[in-house]
Amino acid sequence: MKDRSISTRSAITLSAVTAVFAIALNFGIVHAEQSKAASLVDKRISEARASINEISAKELKVMMDKKEKFVLIDVREKSEYDAGHIKGAQSIPRGLLEWVLTGRYKDLNTPIVFYCKTGARSALSTKVATELGYKNLKNLRGSIKEWTEAGYEVYNQTGSFKLTPKGFRKRER
Repeated sequence: MKDRSISTRSAITLSAVTAVFAIALNFGIVHAEQSKAASLVDKRISEARASINEISAKELKVMMDKKEKFVLIDVREKSEYDAGHIKGAQSIPRGLLEWVLTGRYKDLNTPIVFYCKTGARSALSTKVATELGYKNLKNLRGSIKEWTEAGYEVYNQTGSFKLTPKGFRKRER
């Protein structure tokens, strides 16, 4: 009887070890797939940046001060836009860009500047707009992060204010 009890414990131990190994193996596979996906996203962002025109926050400010005619589009989510945006910007979240852009701006020569939080989503948006046939496009390099670091104001329903760059430490697209 005692020998049977030991083999039951051994079977339970073996099952537990096998389960832990399977979980660890699965985690490794999932982590590798996530790393591959993140690498692919980074590659697409780099390719987009290489194929578009980018401007600095200072260049955008000069365009605004000269009252140049252009459309400024914030491609962040609506909640991000509502929290604070560059004066005069229109909110067109990246997920709706193709539909809203083509419906609102029929002239493919419309001057448009895109921005987001750090420049990645807006770089992809600028590339998509180029693929749709728009010709006069720019991406705000560094986006609202660079804008606020340069000391320029942002706006929301309460008025204008300046942000500190502390909120931008976490890497976010």
